[in-house]
Amino acid sequence: MPKLINRLLHCMLLICSAVFIPFVSASNFTVEKEHYGKLDDGRVITKYTLIGPQIRLSAINYGGIITSIEVPDKYGQMDDVVLGYDHLQDYEHRNRYFGAIIGRFANRLENGKAMIDGNVFEIEKNREPHHLHGGSIGFDKVVWDANPKVTNESASLILKYLSKDGEAGYPGNLHVTITYTVTSKNEFIVEYQANTDQSTIFNPTQHSYFNLSGNHGDKVDDHFLTINSSNYLPLTKESIPLGIVSSTKGTPFDFSVATKLASVFDNEPKELVDTNGLDHFWVSKEQRGELTKFAELTHPKSGRKLTVFSTEVGGQIYSGNYLTPSVVGKYNTPYQQRSGICIETGQYPNSPNNSLPTVVVKPDETFYSKTIHVFSYIKS
Repeated sequence: MPKLINRLLHCMLLICSAVFIPFVSASNFTVEKEHYGKLDDGRVITKYTLIGPQIRLSAINYGGIITSIEVPDKYGQMDDVVLGYDHLQDYEHRNRYFGAIIGRFANRLENGKAMIDGNVFEIEKNREPHHLHGGSIGFDKVVWDANPKVTNESASLILKYLSKDGEAGYPGNLHVTITYTVTSKNEFIVEYQANTDQSTIFNPTQHSYFNLSGNHGDKVDDHFLTINSSNYLPLTKESIPLGIVSSTKGTPFDFSVATKLASVFDNEPKELVDTNGLDHFWVSKEQRGELTKFAELTHPKSGRKLTVFSTEVGGQIYSGNYLTPSVVGKYNTPYQQRSGICIETGQYPNSPNNSLPTVVVKPDETFYSKTIHVFSYIKS
């Protein structure tokens, strides 16, 4: 009941304060546009809602942040299944990366360095002594040009940004296009495309925290996780990959079959002490390019299932290890440790500084990556 009351109050406030504009419409798909707020410097931020028959996704042009994804449970009840904030000011000032685009390079770069074509570049050390998630003003902290698109089978939001040469220390003017699409198959698709005028590294990802129960105050411990992988990257105590690939067999990182998350956390394995939970990279295939299944997350009580496919070699799984009740999210809900779980597809973290393959985009190339999130139900 408290959950329902909070949601009703939240919706009433939004209705009273926002003006909805049916911006683009075609058949079963619509994009709504509304004023979301102003940044401290006065720039106006807009929210776009992509609406399909059984999926509703809202995103803002600040950080490309996904503020909500609503999908039905096994009874047809629509719920928001991602964490986030109610207000723009929280997204601007509280750095949890809720729902944000991460770039240029996701995860950590050791000692703020990156080897590119034989040259060492000094990258901003925003998480001393290392670089994290693109820097203090990464893709999650910039305003993107946004344009909606609707067809009979989908609704999309096309986001564009020019990351200038030297931004956070990265070389090259990088023209980035990221497209969010919802489809009639209950898919949420993320496509990344980029071109540069100078060789540079690029490893973007999407940082939504999922909680398929729809109750953001609950932990995801009752979710089941499957990862299409038998290998992971071991870490130093500072969460830097050692540059080697290890087998998951006989470790807490073996999710080759559906595993209840509580069964992992309750055992308090020593391998998870330094990271306070899951915050590791799983290797799903040797080379990027082919679209393959990476992971599956299920919540038996609601019946919701999320299946993730990607062109990338693997992904980082982060179990919201540092969320606390001091972080008050949407619907006035205090979060707790493991209120959400991130499935961040991408390339090997810190790969410009070790022997693992990395992605260097050259001036005569176009970078392309695709991740598909499919929402469905557990078969009874």
